Amino acid sequence: MKRIGAWLATLALCLAWTAAALAAPVTATGQGATERDALHAAMREAIEQSVGVLVDSKTYVENYRVIHDRIYTHSEGYIAGYEVLRSEYKAGYYETTIRADVRDELLNTDLMSYLQKKAVIRANMQDPRIGIIIVDGDGEEYPSVENSIITGLQKNGFSRIVDLAQIDASVKYRIANAVFDGDYGLEALGSHFNVDYLVTGYLDMNTNGIPLIEDFPSIASLNNVVVNLSVRMLNANTGEIVYAGSADGQSFNLGAKAMQEALKKATTPIVKELSKSALQKAANPEQHVTILVTNNRLGSMSDAYARISSIPGVSGVYTRTKQAGVMQIDVDYNGTAYDLAQALERDGITIKEMTSEYIRI
Repeated sequence: MKRIGAWLATLALCLAWTAAALAAPVTATGQGATERDALHAAMREAIEQSVGVLVDSKTYVENYRVIHDRIYTHSEGYIAGYEVLRSEYKAGYYETTIRADVRDELLNTDLMSYLQKKAVIRANMQDPRIGIIIVDGDGEEYPSVENSIITGLQKNGFSRIVDLAQIDASVKYRIANAVFDGDYGLEALGSHFNVDYLVTGYLDMNTNGIPLIEDFPSIASLNNVVVNLSVRMLNANTGEIVYAGSADGQSFNLGAKAMQEALKKATTPIVKELSKSALQKAANPEQHVTILVTNNRLGSMSDAYARISSIPGVSGVYTRTKQAGVMQIDVDYNGTAYDLAQALERDGITIKEMTSEYIRI
C-alpha cells in the first residue's frame, strides 16, 4: 500500500502536467501585418492561455524567457488543429480569431523541469534501463550517434542508460536487423540485453567525391555525404514500439567534416523526437503491462481473463496468445508493473519475475 500511496501522491503532484484529456478547445485572437502573422499570433495566444492553466503565476514570471524561447517560437507544433472563426483587415493590420486544440500533453512535457520529468519517470516507469545500439549495413558502430541519443534521454529525466560496449558488434548488428525486420523473439532480446527498453538505429551512408572542374580544382577535395538514420525504441520484454522514425542529413565539405555534418543533421531531429516520445509515454500514468502466465496457473483463457479483470485498477485485459502452456495477456493498469504485481500477490498469485512493464507468474 505504501508504494501505491507514494505513486498516488506523485500523480497528484503531476496532475497539472498530465491532464491533456481534460483540455478544452481554446479561443484566441491575434493581430499582425499579414494574415499569416495574425494567425501565428492567435496560435501563440492560445498556447499562452494553456500555459496559464499548466503553471502558476510565480513559475510563469520566473521562467518567462525560457517559456517564450522554447514554447512560443514553435507554436504550430503545439496546435493539434484549429478553426478560423473570424479574420479581417482594419486600420492597417489583420486580426484573426481561432478556436484551437492545444496539445497539452506535449506542452506539459516541454514545460517540466528535469527533476519533475525524473519524478514522473520513476513513478510511472520505475526508471527503466535503456540500451542503445547504432550500426550500419556493414555492422560498424557509431558511438557519436549513440552518445547524442543518450544525452537527449538524460536531459528528459532518463538516467539508467546501460553500457552495451561489452556486446559483440556482430550480435548488435543481427539484433538491429531483426528489430527492423520485425523478426525478433522476445527471449532473444532478453538474453542479449539486460535492459527494459532497447533503442536500435540503422544508418545508411553514401559518400561521393565531387567531379573535378578545371577552373576550380580545389572542389575535387570536397565530399558529398548523404546519411539516412532510422531509429526504433521498443520494450525489450513485450515488443511494444514506443518510437519509430527516420531522418536524412546531407553535407558538402572537406574530408571527414562532411560525414560529421551529415550525421549531425540526421541525428538532431531523431534525438528530439525520440526523447519526446519516451517522456510522453512516461507521463501517462496508465501503463500497458504484459503478463506471461506459465504452466496454466490461472486455468483456461476465460478463467485467466476473469481473474485478472477483477484486480482493482485494471481497466482492460487482452488475451493475446496461448501456446506450450504459456499465455500472454496485455493489461491496461492504472499504475506501474510493480503496483500490479503487488495487487496480484494480494490476490494469491505468485510472481516469478518482473520488469518495468512485464510480469511472469
